[in-house]
Amino acid sequence: PQQGLLNVLTWLSSDDWQQKAKALFSVRCLAICHSEVLLCRLHDVSLAVTKEVNNLRSKVSHFAISTLGELFRTMKKHMDHEVDEVARVLLQKMGDSSEFIQKAASRSLGIMVGSVTPARAMTALMASGVQHRNVLVRKCAAEHLLTTMELIGAEKLLSGTRDSTELLVRTLVKLAQDCHQDTRCYGRKMLNILTSHRKFDRYLKQSVPSRDL
Repeated sequence: PQQGLLNVLTWLSSDDWQQKAKALFSVRCLAICHSEVLLCRLHDVSLAVTKEVNNLRSKVSHFAISTLGELFRTMKKHMDHEVDEVARVLLQKMGDSSEFIQKAASRSLGIMVGSVTPARAMTALMASGVQHRNVLVRKCAAEHLLTTMELIGAEKLLSGTRDSTELLVRTLVKLAQDCHQDTRCYGRKMLNILTSHRKFDRYLKQSVPSRDL
């Protein structure tokens, strides 16, 4: 397994797409069978795999996206530190790719949300997705943000600092008024999660301009 890990890093840095595909397959095998070996170089491996998401060969790109999903599934919270960059790259693929790649990216984001610390996933989705200019990126981010918020619950969501709470409420109000029907629906569902909290009305009045209220 140790030699396999060294091979992975060598193959991923090569210019040969078949070598890269072989490396991505090996990463999945290591994640499933020898996760303890992968753990010592997880950041390097994750970075190298994430880079291949933007490979011009759609086969390599798709394989890299699904490999990231496998890393999240098997390494779980060990992947917390990789979430920001991986979420940014996967969300970007929602706006500039074929439907085949978009589905793979959304699937891997779904695995990410169910595997890492929910608060890390939420921060990454809000930073890279919900303010994005591309309508499909916002829709995808909102969909996975809804799942994350369901996992965290209203009590925890509204128990952070005043700044973070106000940012969250303003973001959800904006999503609930998005130009895309699905994004609006996700935004409303997220607001519904918060309405059960006794202090929500107060936060809403503090955070949101009257025209949006």
